Amino acid sequence: MPKIEQFVHNGITIEAREGPPSMGPPGENVVAWVVTAPDKHDSVALNVPFRVADPADAALLDVTGDERGTGWHAATETLKNAEVPQYFIVVPEAEEAPPGEGGSAGAKGIDLAKTMANIIGGVDAATGRRTGIAALPDCGERPTLIAAPGFSHNKEVITPLAVMGRRLRCRVVVDGPSGSTQDAIALSEELGGEDTGYERVYMVDPMPAIYSRKAEGEIYVPPSTVAMGAIAAVKPWESPGNQGVLIQDVARVIDYNILDRGTDGDLLNSHGVSYFARTSMGGFSLIGNRTVMGKFISFVGLEDAIARKIEAASQRAMAKQLTKNFMEQEIKKVDLFMQNLVAAETIPGGRVYLHPDLNTAEHYKNGSWYIVVDYGRYSPNEHMIFHLNAADGIVEDFIEGVL
Repeated sequence: MPKIEQFVHNGITIEAREGPPSMGPPGENVVAWVVTAPDKHDSVALNVPFRVADPADAALLDVTGDERGTGWHAATETLKNAEVPQYFIVVPEAEEAPPGEGGSAGAKGIDLAKTMANIIGGVDAATGRRTGIAALPDCGERPTLIAAPGFSHNKEVITPLAVMGRRLRCRVVVDGPSGSTQDAIALSEELGGEDTGYERVYMVDPMPAIYSRKAEGEIYVPPSTVAMGAIAAVKPWESPGNQGVLIQDVARVIDYNILDRGTDGDLLNSHGVSYFARTSMGGFSLIGNRTVMGKFISFVGLEDAIARKIEAASQRAMAKQLTKNFMEQEIKKVDLFMQNLVAAETIPGGRVYLHPDLNTAEHYKNGSWYIVVDYGRYSPNEHMIFHLNAADGIVEDFIEGVL
């Protein structure tokens, strides 16, 4: 007889299926810098992210020991405070023509305008490679913190950093002008606008002094060079405010008083500018919890951590059939991630569910469905209010006990 086409197998078949994989922990900090390093090792290519994990890697940013450029100090100061991966995009320092007619003999300096253009970067017309800030997405690990020390004390560089921060979902650490209090406030007031990326910008003032082996004494470095280590040392969803920093001095003393609302420090914080100051704990600390637009920097870090995990976990689910079981599994996957955050005290609570209004037949037929992720946030302890009450009842109880 002919083969029975509908016959499959006289026995059993076992098909093992697993639910969607765990989304894992929310992730740690990864720092990325755009810097100059004129004395780098030849193995460190220009405009190609170079990973630094320890002092031996950092030494490749300065093989002469002259401490030139912005890269070496950024790497070593961060390593003092935080054990995190760092990526360095080194751009060339542009030299200005020597003084004298026709470029005659004389010492060459740095052309700051052209070097700043290298920091901002773009796309190399000859090679098609991204350069400067534009090359930050090329890092082997996705950055959570980015900076361009020594060049980010102006809107021209802060803006492309903020745009990149919005694109990569990372926070941006920038330098204050290290002038007067009003200078710092004026720069902060230049930055703003809904959904511009500036809500990710954490500005620090003034320039701190660190010990230099080359100078055999103190030198001043850009504020972000030191601040980054304090920020990277805490979880992305925690505030770096009140973290100790290993500095010798500051270019300008900023008053800090835990009880006084009238200090320059409080004025700077009210404009979204953080600063280095001495506190009662001894030494210097980083003071400030907010970005230049007033949002807690810890809120930005938490939102980024959640969004980045959802983004990564959703990729494997794309193009699957939108069955009831599939949709329930995806919601459960995200909800389990949120409950893990609750258990770790990263958030006070969270829940995940289908949007009650947007999930219509028309949207479904177009391949779209809407998931709501509700979550709470822990605020940083920025303002403690104590009420001191002289209570007569306590005295009366005392007298009764004596009598």
